[in-house]
Amino acid sequence: MRRKKSCFFTGVIAAVATIAMAGCSSGAESKEIQENTASTTAAGIEIRTENISTSASYYDMTVDGTNVEIFAVLASDGTVRLAMNTCQVCNGSPYAYFEQDGDDFVCQNCGNRFSSDQIGLTGGGCNPVPITDDDYSEASGTITVSEAFLKKNAYRFSNWKQF
Repeated sequence: MRRKKSCFFTGVIAAVATIAMAGCSSGAESKEIQENTASTTAAGIEIRTENISTSASYYDMTVDGTNVEIFAVLASDGTVRLAMNTCQVCNGSPYAYFEQDGDDFVCQNCGNRFSSDQIGLTGGGCNPVPITDDDYSEASGTITVSEAFLKKNAYRFSNWKQF
């Protein structure tokens, strides 16, 4: 049984625009799509680390015609954690994405919660798809998530946020 949403996102979808996400009236933190802190290159997506904080930064991109989203967050130990914004078990559902609630990330389909310290470390099960050290490189204040990793995982978003 699908969990009922307590609030709905508003936004206008343009042919080449990013979806702008508005906060819920329940007081949940609003989700901001970061601009000018990430760019797509032939190598993958590049994320400048200077703006990553304990409030997650979300990055949308198109990979082989599929909308894909990753997020970055600063864990309590000061390390940057990365994940694809879809649940490994729920990813067939359009609600298989995570929203931040304090230090936790909550799957909007199943309701499972994960602290920022768990992001990017745990594979398998019902959690965000981790982006590990093997999937990205870091140099000069920039993290580059490889194009190969993004392409390999784009299928996880085939039904994502299609409500």
